[in-house]
Amino acid sequence: MPRKGSTKSRTGCYTCKARKVKCDEGKPGCLRCASARRPCSYPPPPVGQAAVFYGMDQTEVRALDFFREQVAPVLSMHSNKDFWRDFVCQVAHEQPAVRHSLVCISSLYEGLDDTVPGSMSVSREKVALTQYNKALSLLVAPQADNNIVLFVCLLFVTIEAMRSNKLVALQHCRHGINLWNDLPAGTASWAKNLLRPFFLRLATLPYYFSVEAGDFPEPILTASDLQDEEADWEAKWEGLVLRTVLIIRKGLAYIFQTVRSGPVPESLLEEQRQILDELTVYTQRYRAHRQAASPEAEDYGDTLWREMHCMVGKIWVSCCMTPSELVYDEFDDDFAHVLQLSQLFLDYSHEAVSGPKPKFIFEMGFMPLLYFVARACRRLDLRLTALQHMLQLSHEREALFQTKFMYSAVLRCVELEHNIALDPAWPEYPNAAAVPRPPGDIRI
Repeated sequence: MPRKGSTKSRTGCYTCKARKVKCDEGKPGCLRCASARRPCSYPPPPVGQAAVFYGMDQTEVRALDFFREQVAPVLSMHSNKDFWRDFVCQVAHEQPAVRHSLVCISSLYEGLDDTVPGSMSVSREKVALTQYNKALSLLVAPQADNNIVLFVCLLFVTIEAMRSNKLVALQHCRHGINLWNDLPAGTASWAKNLLRPFFLRLATLPYYFSVEAGDFPEPILTASDLQDEEADWEAKWEGLVLRTVLIIRKGLAYIFQTVRSGPVPESLLEEQRQILDELTVYTQRYRAHRQAASPEAEDYGDTLWREMHCMVGKIWVSCCMTPSELVYDEFDDDFAHVLQLSQLFLDYSHEAVSGPKPKFIFEMGFMPLLYFVARACRRLDLRLTALQHMLQLSHEREALFQTKFMYSAVLRCVELEHNIALDPAWPEYPNAAAVPRPPGDIRI
């Protein structure tokens, strides 16, 4: 049964689009932004189809068509979907640097299906690098607009993530966050508000790869106070995710004594309590929304994904300052609830989604969440369910994460801790629920 859609404005201001609210499209500024004293600016007016393709060869025209039809709908599966489907293509009408970047992304994405290197894959790689260099050359010009530089910086992170070039992708993240912080608020900096959710999200990536808290710039002036009813819930959510990842990294630093030995300071424990309280508020919000919604609703799957994020965040934050990983044994019910949510998404996706899964998405999907369950939980039946759901729900590559390597690593971890052998194609074990937990001193 098809999902129920919603009426959306395609020509509203950047601020209303970023906040996912209907814009009244008043000029020079809409009433919604004026009443809340928010900056208000509009995208450049669309131009004719001929202008988009003026001066472009057939390879570039085809690549842009492929981006619009095949790539844009899948880069963000659960958040900010309109950005790729509408905003990026709209800005590309006016900005050559954006257009060259999209051709590069399109060529790289199409090349993900090249299982055997050949002349076609070499040709796509050549097109991608040529377009990448063209975009770069436009950004170093003295008259380059910082809004466009910030916009294209996000596209460059996408490009390097698709190329599995983690270090360069993180360099672009660092540059983009610094530029985002330097841009003044106001109508002249339309990209600052539009791209806020993305740079809040990108700011979390380094901390999954052993970067210590404080070693990477953070987006400033985030709306994280849950009592601020005027602030955008989605922006606050992204800010809360960043704060959650940061507190986990800070806690781990004390556990492994990379900061200093001694007790965890009370200020850090208080921050931990505050974040847990806020995660509880969001968990209740998403759970209530899910329970009141029909599985046919357009955002049902996205709500499941966010509720899973909240649950995993609560478990991890609760345990991040405890030296013994056996503390995770106290959260079996929460682990089971996370897997109930992933099962609900499996049931939902069988009805709502058709065709093969995208090989790359520019966000963390379900794979890192399920990896965490399989890694932290010590009940074999729950670990096996998490592994099975990883096989069913994960994309081949999610942002900077590669499912094949993470799945293989956590599968081997389960095998060693339980002293069993599993079939990687479909891990299962007889009467797994009755298998005792591994001894406390066996932890990989």
